[in-house]
Amino acid sequence: MMANANGTHPLGAADYAVFSIFLGVAAITGIYHGLAKGGQRTTSRYLLADRGVFTLPVAMTLLVSFVSPVLLLGFPAEVYVHGGVFINSIFGNFILYPIMAFIFVPVYYDCKLTSAYEYLDRRYNFVLRIIGACIYIFQTCCYMAIVTYAPSLAIEAVTGFAFWKSILITGIVCIFYTAMGGLKAVIWTDVIMFFVMFGTTIMVLIMGSIRAGGFSYVWQFNKEQGRLNLGYCPIDVTERMTLPSAIAQSAFVKMSLWAVSQTGVQRFLAAKSKKQAQISALLNLPFYGLIFLLACLEGLVLYAFYHGDMSSSYSFPNTTDSPAFDNGSMLEPLRRQPPNYTSPDQILIYFISQEFGNLPGYQGLFIACLFAGSLSTVSSGLNGLSAVTLVDIIRPFRKWRRKDQDEADIQSREEYDTRLSKILTLIYGVVGLGLAFLASKLGTLLKMAFSVFGALGGPLIGAFLLGMLWQRTNTRGILMGVIVGALLGLVMCVGNFSHQDDLEDSFGLFQVSFYWYGLFTLLVTTAIAVPASEIVRHFSPAERAKQVDPVLLLSYIRPKQYQSVGKEAELDEMKTNMEEKKQ
Repeated sequence: MMANANGTHPLGAADYAVFSIFLGVAAITGIYHGLAKGGQRTTSRYLLADRGVFTLPVAMTLLVSFVSPVLLLGFPAEVYVHGGVFINSIFGNFILYPIMAFIFVPVYYDCKLTSAYEYLDRRYNFVLRIIGACIYIFQTCCYMAIVTYAPSLAIEAVTGFAFWKSILITGIVCIFYTAMGGLKAVIWTDVIMFFVMFGTTIMVLIMGSIRAGGFSYVWQFNKEQGRLNLGYCPIDVTERMTLPSAIAQSAFVKMSLWAVSQTGVQRFLAAKSKKQAQISALLNLPFYGLIFLLACLEGLVLYAFYHGDMSSSYSFPNTTDSPAFDNGSMLEPLRRQPPNYTSPDQILIYFISQEFGNLPGYQGLFIACLFAGSLSTVSSGLNGLSAVTLVDIIRPFRKWRRKDQDEADIQSREEYDTRLSKILTLIYGVVGLGLAFLASKLGTLLKMAFSVFGALGGPLIGAFLLGMLWQRTNTRGILMGVIVGALLGLVMCVGNFSHQDDLEDSFGLFQVSFYWYGLFTLLVTTAIAVPASEIVRHFSPAERAKQVDPVLLLSYIRPKQYQSVGKEAELDEMKTNMEEKKQ
């Protein structure tokens, strides 16, 4: 197949075949789970897979729900442009996943939630529940648009495959199998995507390393160029990326996505038992760490390939037969011309198309990998959005109007709610598609919005953690903390955004790196909520007399007589599962 003028190769029949097979498997999975065992007739089955998913699938779907093209394309680009200090983010995982497994998961599971934000209602009040739900809905709709639009635009720039086709394919396939098969279809499709993403990423890294001259050369060249600046640790919170800020970003910004968002919580709640949910969370320590390192190493390979000695790619780099020699005399190192990309996110696609696009099916496999990231994120978002809208908005409104008065009515509502969940999935899918097509015109707004998400994540984490770990926290105290923390985070975001051209001369708070926003707002929220709660308790006898439901606290914090709460329920579930197996 003839290459284009810029060295890239157009997609061939084999590429389209590989890509089509992948999409067909995703669609068939949705059809199967939509029809198996009588179909998706209850909200428990549709939204939580009947709480019967095993450990490994839960761990896999947790991973791929958050491994979007942001990681697959963005992380290699980050390392290619800014160096290896970003690799330090992996250390934040040793904070994140144990906290998820041993603090968040036990409480969520004991509470038997359907929505993460039910916890805020039961622990504090309905206002905080609605705040959390609305933030999640807005954040997820925008994020679905980004993970659909960005890779589609990158694919079009390199291969010529129209971005609107990519957007429509992602949206239609996601809406179809998510609406048909519910969470179970999403989970088992994610399992397939898990292997697609890992296999493709490993293959790209190995073949790319060989093409660049071998991994030992890649590592040595990046080291000589000062790219392996892993120990870069200035005491300066205004630096874009340092060792401490990388760890803070990985631990606390990701915590707002993995631990207190519906997308993550819904997967924990789908596990067969609390123990299996905890193991699933801990398995993501090696799972996420591996794919994160693979993506970062791809960035090192790209830098060595485009900026290193071109002769290193030959099989005779150190002999006088090498193109780097002329009559036995050493010439200047031969350099490749980096591709003329418009965004660093395109660099990996350019590399694959230029170097391996002549191999039948190779580009198709990599595009399938990118779509795996998009499909998993979008389908997880659609399922989470329908759950939050139903459980946190529609059902409370219905309860307020006192519609559900007897068991028969509740049962009829259950079937109605399942159909309503599917309709909500369709509606949010259309909204996501619309936002994806508008993303190019709303780029500045979306960039600002995602900065706001980082700032708002810290206060939400504070509300959950204080509620689980400190029983003296009360509604008014936490509201003060969340409001102050969120406002301060918004001020930092808006100030940073509005002073991009003269950031160094702006107010010091505006110069703080956005990597610190999550931890900073969490600390501010805690510093306000703790003394405010104590002041409220001091002046309010009713607050002092109020008893917190022990299930809402971490088991080690509960009064001794309640520390077994949750264990009995888990034993009952184990007995039920054993009886089902016998039948």
